Amino acid sequence: MSDKQKTPSSTKKSAGQHLKEEREMRGWSQQYVAEQLGADRYYLSRWENGKMLPSPYYREKLCALFGKNARELGLLSQETPLEMDTLEPESIARGSSDDPAIPPPPDESRALIGRQTLLSLLKSRLCANTPSMVLALYGLPGVGKTALAIALAHDTEMRAYFHDGILWAGAGKTPDVIGILRHWGTLLGISATEASRLTTREAWAQAIRTSIGSRQMLLIMDDIWTLEAFASLKVGGNSCVYLVTTRFPQLAWHTAANNAFPVSELDTSHSITLLERLAPLAIQQEPAAAAEIARLVGGLPLALLLTGNFLRVQTYNGQQRRMRQAIERLRSVEMRLHLQEPQAFAERSPSMTDTPAISLHTLIAISDQQVEQEAREALYTLSVFPAKPNTFSEAAALAVCQEPAEVLDTLCDAGLLESYAPDRYALHQTIADYASLQRRDAASVERFASFMAEYVSLSEKDYQRLEQESSNIQAALCLASEHNHPGTLIAAGNDFAQFLFIRGSCTEAVDLLEHVCQAATAMQNQQSLATALYQLGDITINMGEYARAYDYLQRGLTLTSELDTPALRSHILRVLGIYASSQGHYAQADSHLQEALALARQGKDDELTSLVLRSLGGIANDQGKFAQAEGYLQEGLVLARRVGKPDHTCALLINLGQTALTRAQYAQAEKIIKEGLDLAIQIGFRAGMCLLQQHLGIAAMEQGKYGLAREPFEQSLALARRLENREYQVSTLANLGLLFLKQSDYTQAEAHLAEGLRIARILGNPWALAGILNEWGKLCLEQGKVAEAAAAFIEMYQLSAQNSQECEALALYGQARVAHIQGDVQKAHQLGQASLALLQGMEHYQAPEVEQWLATVVPT
Repeated sequence: MSDKQKTPSSTKKSAGQHLKEEREMRGWSQQYVAEQLGADRYYLSRWENGKMLPSPYYREKLCALFGKNARELGLLSQETPLEMDTLEPESIARGSSDDPAIPPPPDESRALIGRQTLLSLLKSRLCANTPSMVLALYGLPGVGKTALAIALAHDTEMRAYFHDGILWAGAGKTPDVIGILRHWGTLLGISATEASRLTTREAWAQAIRTSIGSRQMLLIMDDIWTLEAFASLKVGGNSCVYLVTTRFPQLAWHTAANNAFPVSELDTSHSITLLERLAPLAIQQEPAAAAEIARLVGGLPLALLLTGNFLRVQTYNGQQRRMRQAIERLRSVEMRLHLQEPQAFAERSPSMTDTPAISLHTLIAISDQQVEQEAREALYTLSVFPAKPNTFSEAAALAVCQEPAEVLDTLCDAGLLESYAPDRYALHQTIADYASLQRRDAASVERFASFMAEYVSLSEKDYQRLEQESSNIQAALCLASEHNHPGTLIAAGNDFAQFLFIRGSCTEAVDLLEHVCQAATAMQNQQSLATALYQLGDITINMGEYARAYDYLQRGLTLTSELDTPALRSHILRVLGIYASSQGHYAQADSHLQEALALARQGKDDELTSLVLRSLGGIANDQGKFAQAEGYLQEGLVLARRVGKPDHTCALLINLGQTALTRAQYAQAEKIIKEGLDLAIQIGFRAGMCLLQQHLGIAAMEQGKYGLAREPFEQSLALARRLENREYQVSTLANLGLLFLKQSDYTQAEAHLAEGLRIARILGNPWALAGILNEWGKLCLEQGKVAEAAAAFIEMYQLSAQNSQECEALALYGQARVAHIQGDVQKAHQLGQASLALLQGMEHYQAPEVEQWLATVVPT
């Protein structure tokens, strides 16, 4: 043994022991040191345990951090010259793909949801053996571009294909390009000696390209902001492929051309799945909240993550009160935008390395601050438009923001505004929320409302144009009401409410008209007030709210007595006539309608005249005066076609089809119904579609085509429920019940008729109730429930006697059959004869059925 004694192995310090002692002496945690190095804590732990030695790249950073050389930290053996790198470089040089800069895969709660199709597509493109191919992912901040890139970096198939390694660069807004290249060089085996001679980007790029050579590698550049940054990092050889993530669509298309892929938000189903994974207790106990939150954040994964974590923390103890309070807080725009969560250093966005916590507000603000002031202000004003899936026109956008069209291009290039071809734009919900909080230009609301009011005026008869801008118009009128612009609200409110009614959005129409009434009252605009009251009466009658409708109409009629507006008075009298007929007061109804007709003819108003004639025809039809009804309706149809009112034309075809059905003229009825249905679909007249589908079903059913009848009946019922029109629901349920009764399916018949009877009793329309009672009585007879059948037909007769010949006749027929079953043949024959006389006088389609039945009833 030499004079210099060797340290016994039992007292030797491991390679990492010095590093650990130096760290602990300073009171630093492993996590703190790892964050300072930009490394994962996992690597520091392995270095200190002696299981792995740091690469030259990390040796340099450790020496700088601790203020000691590599030997003093125990990172080199005593025999190794300080200036030499005898340690093997990191794993890329050994042919693996463990670049320590690749962020770790997410835990199970944060695993990708709803991205499998896109992942499969990206993998197939990246592994297509296309030399030097660039693939780019672009989309909103927080949409999950980086998550997709991480998933690809850790994918087993991807690692196998890129067997020479995967390199990761977190670029961000101000990338340390030389730092990234130095890191890559270390992984690729460039020695510290050689690295010391590389002082420029160009020198590093050349050295790395040479080191890569012909190796098949994937270079991932996360969060690229500029073309210059991309070009500086595009340093691979011919066998390399590049994956770029960026928030800027223009940059993605510039770098990747047809290999630029948008990363969209999650749909509702996947959003709910993610929320349930994050906050299972809250979502399971408040299931409706999940869909609402998904809508409020527009399916943005980061927003879902933040809200889901917030719900989990707030509701851990399962208290319903606390859950509901948490959900209520999330309804606040400001609350959602400022929800934040701490970010581990290794998981931070490259653009937010100095931000310890992430929120939607900070993430969006980074993009917002990149554009010029005029573009930012334009974005803030555009927040008056409803968010996606709504879109708005370029003309509307420019009218609101008062900037040149190039500003919209700037916002699109920045990923803050989405472009839809042609001439359409959209804002994501989170961007719209952020912008709305920054908006200071109060005049933008007035510009928005004025533009949309003018649009309504110019498009009054163009239902397709109104449909396209419907959400924008509703939003503009709502803002006009909130910000006290009564003139704009009055100018467009009455016209647009009529469109909403045609489309079947009755609740929205009523709400809008109530605001119009308030505005008109404040401005003492009596004519606009009376017009709104007339429309409210018309719509609420169709909703089956008769008492409410009568109140509106009486108030409107009182106002017209003080105004010189014969046309408006005619409109109100027409709807009062409909109201009176719904209550069985036909004489009063006829009086109102005849006065309305005289006023319309006096004013030579063909459009109004056609409306009144339609109402007269409908009431004549209800009374069994079919020839008179057809005369009114045909005259009204000629006028409606002349003035070009498709909704009026459609309504008249509905009534004519009903009259033809009642007279058993099925071929003529089907022709009329199909014409009306085509027109209703063309203009989006949902109430018309509902009635016409029902009439199609009746035509098929009465001809014995039961298989063809069910589908239109079910479509009619679905529309009636969507419209929340209880009268339509009752009539369709009655017809469906009758269809199942004819097929001897008593269970289905009873279910539909019982539901219809329940709704009819709530509705308060005697004719709707009489109709469903007729079918209920038939079912009871088939089931042998004679007493129940008798009660149904008696109640039906009491509702209809002396008011509706059709209902009266059918009630008598029902009572006749009950009397026959009870053995009172004389009474049965007498009631049957009375029924037949009424039906034959109306040319009713059921007259032959009653006549045949009477032939079997022979009184003694």
